[in-house]
Amino acid sequence: MSQKNVNTESRDIWSAESYSQTVAPFVPTLTDTVQAWLDPQPSDAILDVGCGDGILTAKIATHAKHVVGVDGSNNMIAAFQQKYPHVSSRVVDCRFLGREKDITNQTFDKVFSNAAMHWILRDPTTRLEVMSACFAALKPGGIMVSESGGLGNVAEVHAALIGELIHHGVTPERAREVSPWWFPSLESMKILVEASGFKWIKGEVELRQTKLTEVEGGGIKGWVRLFGADFLHELGSDYEREQAIERIVEVLEGVGRRQHDNGFSVNYIRLRFKAQKPN
Repeated sequence: MSQKNVNTESRDIWSAESYSQTVAPFVPTLTDTVQAWLDPQPSDAILDVGCGDGILTAKIATHAKHVVGVDGSNNMIAAFQQKYPHVSSRVVDCRFLGREKDITNQTFDKVFSNAAMHWILRDPTTRLEVMSACFAALKPGGIMVSESGGLGNVAEVHAALIGELIHHGVTPERAREVSPWWFPSLESMKILVEASGFKWIKGEVELRQTKLTEVEGGGIKGWVRLFGADFLHELGSDYEREQAIERIVEVLEGVGRRQHDNGFSVNYIRLRFKAQKPN
């Protein structure tokens, strides 16, 4: 669920506690559809690409023969190994998954990824390499199932983050470059998947208006602080970053505030696909 961006190789922005308990506990829970598409079986060996702290990976492991989780965050994998020592996991910069020769040797029946590919595929120079590595990891006839952000995902927050950097004198081009995400259209993802050798089985896009948490450190402010860290890193001091967060939250107040319960929602757009490696 996390991955080092091309612009942030030396920093690990991820905190398992913030991610899973405070800011985004909904990420591993709103997964019924993508899990149904995966349909793990007792005989399956499954690779989870961008596994984060392993909450969903461990759940899948209860239905499969063998599961391996890989993620680019040392912090997330440390939390994974502490909570789920019985499930295999390791730190891998998934942009270069193809370098893991013990993984990309037709070992797995299925490759799975949830809420991670929009981070992993951010760098256009390694997109095909990533998808080709997923292809290489599968046995002939194997299945890949993925859900990640699609075109327009969290657009209101994304635009507010870019706008805040421009307010600070960052050029629009640089502000877009700093973004750690790639939110493709369904057709763009299909083109990438098929270019890697897969047969496209099905895909869909879903608008999921997601209510954020209301706990201390969470909500829209916590969301911006965690997921917008790469944008905020462009600013010169902690004070500037905190002021920027306050302004972004104020901008979003009239966009995402729910009148009926005073909660706050963000417009997640989820892109799912299922593809097969030919026999």
